[in-house]
Amino acid sequence: MVKTLLSGFAATVALTAFIHSASAQTAQPQAPAAGQPSATAPTNPGTMGKRAATAHTSTKPSTAAKKPPSQAQLAARSRMKDCAAEWQKAKAAKTTGGKTYRQFSSACMKQH
Repeated sequence: MVKTLLSGFAATVALTAFIHSASAQTAQPQAPAAGQPSATAPTNPGTMGKRAATAHTSTKPSTAAKKPPSQAQLAARSRMKDCAAEWQKAKAAKTTGGKTYRQFSSACMKQH
């Protein structure tokens, strides 16, 4: 948990530094040299807004097999599917009573 908090803190610090450096660079815009791409135009527009591939690395080996879900997890999935089906029926019949799905499912999960 501490490792997660520290990595989250490090990401926040890095993002803050990036924002400050980006705002300092854009404070005094200069025209690009002839034949050079604009500093504001991305070289590959398809990658805008996407995370870097190295942003998150896992310490677990990818070859590790997943363990099967426990009986309690399987029962919870079954209850949730049943409640979702009940919600769809109630929504179609307009008998939700003004409840949101979250309120409905919470009450339903307690009943099952």
